[in-house]
Amino acid sequence: MRSLTATEGQATAPCEGPERTAGARERCIATARSAWRRWKRPLVLATGLTVVLRVLSDLVALESAYGPSFLRLLQRGRELLIPVWNRWDALHYLAIAEHGYRAAREVHGQVGDGLPRNIAFAPMYPWVIHAVHVVTRIDWSASSQLASAVALVVGLVGLERLVSLDHSERTASTTVMLVVAFPTGFFLLAGYPESLALALVVWAFVACRHGRWLLTGILLAAAVLTKFYLCVAVVPFLMELFARVGTREVRERWRHYSARSLAVVVPPALGLGAWMAWCYHLYRDPLAFVHVQAEWERTFGFPWTSISRNLYDIYHLRILNPFVGTPIEVFDLITTLLLGVVAVYVFVRVRRSYGVFLALAWCTFTFQTVLVSETREVLSLFPFFMGLATWVDGHPWRERLLLCAFVPAAYFLIDRFVNRLFAG
Repeated sequence: MRSLTATEGQATAPCEGPERTAGARERCIATARSAWRRWKRPLVLATGLTVVLRVLSDLVALESAYGPSFLRLLQRGRELLIPVWNRWDALHYLAIAEHGYRAAREVHGQVGDGLPRNIAFAPMYPWVIHAVHVVTRIDWSASSQLASAVALVVGLVGLERLVSLDHSERTASTTVMLVVAFPTGFFLLAGYPESLALALVVWAFVACRHGRWLLTGILLAAAVLTKFYLCVAVVPFLMELFARVGTREVRERWRHYSARSLAVVVPPALGLGAWMAWCYHLYRDPLAFVHVQAEWERTFGFPWTSISRNLYDIYHLRILNPFVGTPIEVFDLITTLLLGVVAVYVFVRVRRSYGVFLALAWCTFTFQTVLVSETREVLSLFPFFMGLATWVDGHPWRERLLLCAFVPAAYFLIDRFVNRLFAG
């Protein structure tokens, strides 16, 4: 009997391996199917909107740059699709990605105090462009636009998931659509860091809402090195942390929550500190990236200074001059005022931490002597679009009103941008 039992055991033992392997395979397949069902909708939505934005933006840009003959020019070659977006700041980011800050100084020159203009631009986006170029071996312009497109898809997927935590799928879809339809939405696919900043901030909030504090801090550090002013997001993240518990529990477990707070604060502080050390190493000025902003007349000032300056230009019709007192001042003024209103609305009706985020961003925009590029900068502030989406939710006429305002404004800005006029 003993030998028979041993023989049976030996006979059945080899069957356990294949059964175990088959069970693991089935579990993997089930997990993949579950993940696909969960992420299918936001992924399809984000990819579809990115493709639509690219196609429509290319059509408008090519028509504006080359006129009706652009179709005939495209038949000869598709090289027109990439260079048409290489304007303004995109050239700075490309130079930094290809040559580095020191060599890029020779490409774009320096300001009066000896600081290079390129030091005003944060390093994360050029690093991403360089990485894409190394991996794909495509040219630098295509690498920058590919990086922006991938970042936009990632950012929109995260935004749809983030909004769905508190609102309906319809509101989430509307939020994503408004980001793409915004007048400066074409910057999300040009050689600009807007889509990367949006993706990093959105996923930092996703990590925060799921209690992954160290990941939140790391993503926020990357966002700060994409756009320096995003360091203000530390405050809403800490609000999210302490909103999860009562004051008494924080006092009782202060060490535990202090560690979580440090996980949020330390990574962006280290990232910004490292950048300041690099600036000191290069130019003996740790705040060189701030001081060089004077080249664009950006210095500290109170909100009434920048807003009154724009109102003065509008009143005296200087906005009609395409080069001095550009019409973009109207866009920046409207965006700034709207951002302040939406910040209050989001604080009251959507989520307090999101409202504080918008309010702090509003302060960074207005506490300077001039309003510049605010219509583009809000693309990174996803609560702005959440506020608009909740406002139009259930009111189709409001949604149509926004789209009727966004579409012609987008056409106007794309036309200016590709014809080398300032657009944001």
